[in-house]
Amino acid sequence: MITDNESMELLSEAFKQIKWDNRMVKMARKPDLIATLFYTFDENIPERIVEYEIWFNENGTATIISNNENKSYGELDNESAKTLINILLK
Repeated sequence: MITDNESMELLSEAFKQIKWDNRMVKMARKPDLIATLFYTFDENIPERIVEYEIWFNENGTATIISNNENKSYGELDNESAKTLINILLK
């Protein structure tokens, strides 16, 4: 569980860099990581839970599949993928 503000900010910035495409794909292997994120947009609305399956690729990038209907498949560049690795796999 990640709760410290610095890690949350870095994680938020990395997720903003994901290039989303609304398409369904099947990956050849199981994800390297499954992350469940809780989003609070308004204190009067219940939090939103989004699950991300993340694959770290040999070329340093990351592939992400989400259960969010508007952002189902995404790719992340090398620098942001390193940020995810440093935060989520420590």
